[in-house]
Amino acid sequence: MRRIIKLCLSRLGFAALFVLVELAFVLTLLFRLSSYSVYFLVFLIVVNVISLIAVVNSDENPEYKLTWMGVIVLVPFLGTVMFILFRRPTMSKREIRRLDEVRECVKSRSQGSAFAELGECDSLAAGKAMAIVGIDESAEVYSGTESKYFPFGREMWESLLADLSGAERYIFLEYFIIEDGVMWEAIFSVLKEKAEAGVEVRVIYDDIGCMSTLPKRFDRELSSLGIRCIRFAPVSADVRNMRRNNNRDHRKLCVIDGSIAYTGGVNIADEYIGEKERFGVWKDGGVRLFGDAAEGFARLFLELWSLSNGECEDIEPYLCRTETVGSDGGYYIPFGSGPYPMYKHQAGKRALLDIINQAQRYVYITTPYLIIDFDLTEALRGAAFRGVDVRIITPGIDDKPIVGIMTRGSFPHLVAGGVKIYEYTPGFIHTKAIVSDDLYAVLGTINLDYRSLVHHFEDAVWMYSTPTVLDVREDFLATMKESRRIEKTEARLGLVGWCVRCIIRLFAPLF
Repeated sequence: MRRIIKLCLSRLGFAALFVLVELAFVLTLLFRLSSYSVYFLVFLIVVNVISLIAVVNSDENPEYKLTWMGVIVLVPFLGTVMFILFRRPTMSKREIRRLDEVRECVKSRSQGSAFAELGECDSLAAGKAMAIVGIDESAEVYSGTESKYFPFGREMWESLLADLSGAERYIFLEYFIIEDGVMWEAIFSVLKEKAEAGVEVRVIYDDIGCMSTLPKRFDRELSSLGIRCIRFAPVSADVRNMRRNNNRDHRKLCVIDGSIAYTGGVNIADEYIGEKERFGVWKDGGVRLFGDAAEGFARLFLELWSLSNGECEDIEPYLCRTETVGSDGGYYIPFGSGPYPMYKHQAGKRALLDIINQAQRYVYITTPYLIIDFDLTEALRGAAFRGVDVRIITPGIDDKPIVGIMTRGSFPHLVAGGVKIYEYTPGFIHTKAIVSDDLYAVLGTINLDYRSLVHHFEDAVWMYSTPTVLDVREDFLATMKESRRIEKTEARLGLVGWCVRCIIRLFAPLF
C-alpha cells in the first residue's frame, strides 16, 4: 500500500492523472457532440472506419494489428483515440533529416569493418551479421577485440570501477536505472574525481526508470559538478507526447576512452551486486569488451545523445584509441534496437530469430521475462522439432507477479513443442543472453517481451567464435543445476492464471 501511495504522489502519478483528465474531457466532448448532431456521429463512425483501414494496411506484426482492430471495434470512440495516441511513433520531416544527419556523423569514421574478413571465415556467420548490420545502420563488424564475461553483477562492478579509475579522456554512462546506494556512491565518487581532473564525463539516464530512485533535477546536480547529463524523455502530462513517452531508454552501457565497453543486464542499483536482497538471489550477467568493438558502443551512445539534445557533433575524437590491444580471434557486433522509425525493423528480434532458426545442436536462453509473439514461439518450437536442444531459464521468484503469470503463460505451448524450461530456484534471474552451438552468443539488455523487443531503446553485442561464447554456455549449465525443470503437468495454468493471461496478453502488443 505504501508503494502504491508513493507512486500516486510521484511525478509519474500526477502525469498519469493529467492524461486521464485530458482523455475524459475529450471523450465527454465527443459523446455530447454526438448526442446533439447526427452528422457528428456519422463523422465519428467514418473516423473509426478509417482507423480500421489504417491498421489493416499497416506493415505490422499480425498480433499487433489484430489487437488494435479489436480495441477499435469493441470501444469505438475510445479505441480510435487510443490508436491515435499510442500507435507507433512518427517523425516530422525535420526530425527525419536530423536523424539522417546524426547517423551520417556517427558513421563518418570507422576503425574499419571486419565484415569481409568474417565472410571469408564463415559465410553463414556473415549472413547472420548482415541481418543485424542491415537493420542498425550504425552497426559494424569488429575483430581486434578481447572480451570477458561476468556471471554476477558484483564481479562486473568491481572491474568497471577499476576501469573508470584508469580513464584518461572520457567516460560515457547510459543506464535505465541509477539508484543511490553502495554501487552508485562508489561510481559517483570516481566520476567526480575524473571530472575535476579534466576527463570528459557524460551520463544518460531514463526519467521513468529513475523516477523513484533519483531527485527530480538530478541532471542539474551532475551538471554543476562538471558532468554533462541528459535525462532521457522527461515525463510529460502533455497527451501529445504519450506515444514517445512510451519509448524508454532501457540500455545499460559504459564506454571508457574508446577502448573499453561494458553492457549486460546490470543497472546501477544495489540489488544488482548483491548488496540488497530483493526476490532472493539476484542473478545477472554482463560483458567487458577491450579493443575495436568498444567503438560500436561509443557510436550508440553518441547517436542517442545527439538526437536527445539536437546537436550533431564531431565524434572522431571519441572513436580514436590510444592503445594497442590484442584479439581473441572472434568477431563482435555491438548493436542497438528500438522503436520505429529510429529502427525500421526489430534488430534484437532479428538477431535472436537468426540464431534460433539456424541452430544445429543447441540453443540456451536466460531471460527474466518470457512474453513472446508467434514468430519467436514457433521458431523455438521449430528448432526443438528438428532435434535442437532448446533450453530456457526463467526466474523462480518473480519481481512482478502479473509478469510472472504472463511468463508462465508461455510455458504450455513451448513445453508441448519440446522446449525445456527451467526456473532458477534461488531467486530472480535478470541475465539476458542466448548462446548456440559453441559459436554464437548475444548478450545485452534485450528481454523477451513486447516492451523490450518493440518499444524500448536497447543494446546488445553479437559474438561469434570468441572464448566468451563458451563462458556464457558454462554459466548457463551451472545456473541450470540450481534450477528446476518445468514438466508438462506443471506447465498447465489454473483457471485464474489462464484468465489473467488471456486478458493481459490481448493488450500486450500495444504496451
